[in-house]
Parts: sequence; C-alpha cells; structure tokens
Amino acid sequence: MAVKAPLWRPRPTLGGRDYTSEAVFADEREHVWWGHWVCIGRAEEIANPGDFLVRDLAGESIILTRNQDGRVRAFYNVCSHRGTKLLDDEPACGHVRKAFKCPYHAWSFDLDGRLIGSPNVDEDEAFDRDDYPLHAIAAEAYAGFLFVHLGPEPEPLLDSLRDGIEIITNFERYRMDELRVGVRIVYEVKANWKIVVENFNECLHCPTIHPELVQVVPLYRFGEVWDDESQDDGNWMVEGATSFTMTGQSTLPKFPDLRPDDYRMYFGTYQFPNLMLNLHPDAGMSYLALPRGPGHTTVVSEYLFRPETIAAPDFAPEPVVEFWDLISKQDWEVCERAQTGVGSRAYRAGVYPRQDRFLFAFNEHYRRVMGRPLIG
Repeated sequence: MAVKAPLWRPRPTLGGRDYTSEAVFADEREHVWWGHWVCIGRAEEIANPGDFLVRDLAGESIILTRNQDGRVRAFYNVCSHRGTKLLDDEPACGHVRKAFKCPYHAWSFDLDGRLIGSPNVDEDEAFDRDDYPLHAIAAEAYAGFLFVHLGPEPEPLLDSLRDGIEIITNFERYRMDELRVGVRIVYEVKANWKIVVENFNECLHCPTIHPELVQVVPLYRFGEVWDDESQDDGNWMVEGATSFTMTGQSTLPKFPDLRPDDYRMYFGTYQFPNLMLNLHPDAGMSYLALPRGPGHTTVVSEYLFRPETIAAPDFAPEPVVEFWDLISKQDWEVCERAQTGVGSRAYRAGVYPRQDRFLFAFNEHYRRVMGRPLIG
C-alpha cells in the first residue's frame, strides 16, 4: 500500500515589512550580506595576478584581485590612511601591475594588501607599515564563482554551500569552473531581492506568466517545480528537446561527460542568498541578485559556455539568450507588481500552499540566518 504524504499545513509568508522596510534591510546587511558567504562574480573576471574588480555589496564597496601566487584576495575599497576610496566603481574592472595607489595621498598597497609605500611619512617617525594594511575580506572561488564573507570568523565555504535543500555542489560534472561568460545582461528590478528569489523557486506562476516556458518543460504546466523523483531535482524537457530554447534545439555543442539523462533535462538550483543557477545540456545561465535597497535589486544574468564553444566561428548563443531574456523580463514585471502589493497597508502576510513548500524552506533559512525563531 502506498504511503500517503503527510497533509500539508498552510504556512505564512514573510511579512510585508520584510520586503519594504529600511530597518529590515539594514538588519539584513549585517546578518545576510555581510555575515554570510555571498556570490559576487565569476573568477574569470580576475584571471591573472593584478586583475581586479570592484563590487558593491549592499552598500559596501569591495575590491577583488589575485596576488602574485594566483590566490584570490578581497579588501574593503578603503585606504588605511584616512579612509579614502581607492578605486572607482566605473569601470568596475581593470589591472594593476603590482600595487593599488590611493588617489588622495599616494599610499600604495600590494596585491596582498600590505602597505608598501607611504610617501608622506618621514623616515624618523615611529611608523611600521605592517600595522596599516588594507582591511581584508575572506574570499574563495568555487565552480568558477567568487564568494566573499565580510564577517570576522567565516565558516568554511563548502560547509556553507552544502547548507540547504538546494546546493550547487551536486553539479560538479558540469565542470563549471571551466565555463566562460559568453553573454551578460544586467537588469534593474524594482523589487526586493527575496521576491526575486521566491519567484525563481516556484512555478505556480508559470502557466500564466510563461506560456513559452511550459511548452519546453511540461511539468511546469501544473505549477510544480520538480516531481520529487528525478535525480538532483531536475526537470524533463519535452520529448525531442536537447536545448533550452523556443524550439528545444540549438546548434551549440553539448557539454561533455554528462550523465545520459542530463541531455534531456533542465536543472535549476539556488544557493543562499543570491545565486540562482540554470543548467542545460549545452549552456549554463546564472542570476546574481545584488540588493540596492529594500525595493531595488540589480540582477546580473550571465550565460556560460565551454571556452572552445565561444571561440568557434559559428558560435550562436542567440536562441538560448533570447529565450531566457524573455522569461526574465516576464519574471521581473510580475516581481515588480508583487513589490507594489506587499507595500500596501492592507498587506500583513500571505500564505504558502504545498506547491510553495520550497519558498517556505527559503523563508525558514532566512529566519535562521537573521536570528529569528523558526515557524516549523
């Protein structure tokens, strides 16, 4: 006799102020964005020693670079002399030969953050340069993604990546560290970052919002995210489809050495707090959500391919990009509509039916990180 699943008890959503309040966003900065491992970009952006990129993480400007040994290093974008901002936000990437120089008083710091030049300090002063390095931040790379942690004693990155019901470490067979960005699209979404994440993790909206998508992934017609049976929570594409496009086809070469079923499946996975990853037989696509405030999220969408695929003269990513760009714009429009609604004085909290169970799991993870009691 089949065992019936336990009856789902409707759970409440987060409250309206969790999506709109400046005070809540300030609390999130401390607990989520500055007290947790957060994805900040792709390692290829700093491929060589001296390459750097500047990122804004919930209001803190960060420099990421590689030292002479090729190790990823990260620092606050602040001179240790008198707090001057070292590097401009635009352009957000570049290269230095050996050192970063402050534009104010010309203090210079090497690629490990050590102070190596302080021209306004006399030789007879009791001044030890070793006491005034750049303010360092924990930084590591995994699967080609760069992660930073602004807290004082971060847990190991892999422990953090494996803490959740969805984890990107299940997909090492895709050799994501070898993939490269072929196309990048940046969206400015007038919605809270949690609304963006929640939209990614459910498909009750798919039959209404994504009529093109449900033609490629039949399960989505029923509002389900996955069937609880396929390996790694993947979704079967429609019969005959081998790519994530309008037609289910593309001229892109398939990724090598995947499992046989992978060539007929789409995988979507989420890594708390801001990395949403989509994997197909011939391409990957990531969303990176970067909050600008309680009602504004920058979403960086990057399309990932094998380097030899990008280098080929017949490289044609357009069918994949155009399909995902359509889906993205459909999502952002409804996310902005949701943001307007949760800001109403009438809204206190909503409800999660069973098909929203993964959103409730995200909310519980969020509560735990924020130091709030769990609902269970």
